Amino acid sequence: MAAVGLLVLVGLQVVGGWVAAQEAGDAPASIVGPCSRTGDKKACVELLSGIPEARKATTVGPLAELYLRAIANQTTEAKAMATKLLATMKGKGVPPVCLEQCTSSIDTLSNALAAFFSASADADVNKKYRDLDGFLMGFLKQPPICMSACPIRSCDMEEVTIADKFHQAWKMLGVAHGLITLILSTKS
Repeated sequence: MAAVGLLVLVGLQVVGGWVAAQEAGDAPASIVGPCSRTGDKKACVELLSGIPEARKATTVGPLAELYLRAIANQTTEAKAMATKLLATMKGKGVPPVCLEQCTSSIDTLSNALAAFFSASADADVNKKYRDLDGFLMGFLKQPPICMSACPIRSCDMEEVTIADKFHQAWKMLGVAHGLITLILSTKS
């Protein structure tokens, strides 16, 4: 009886794995096409395929905005953690360099995304994308210290987590920039 239970369990794992692989491989062309024109097609398809709204999108604009929202969520989480950690360190001397640098980088990215998402519905959509594209071109050109030097050995776990969240957002920026470039090239 135990052998039958084990066989059923193994069978379910194999079938479950096959279903998950099928779901990842069945991304609609409306996602695969634009993602193939970014720097990381696989990451783009994986993220967007998991968002129901993305699977329904028929143009690149909504895909880019969903991808940017995912980055904004990363920065929001990191910013909340950094703010809390900085508050606990207030009055205890100079904050660790990685915490300061990552907080600054997160704030810069967060502010750019907030400006993008707060643009009114009446605003020129091309301008909104051009402004963010200009920011990303400059931001991605020279990686901030948080990206290039953090975390370091002296970082505690919270600092490492904050740096990791920024690193994840940074990796996603290349794909977002690719989607924005695609949008701008089709609107020219």
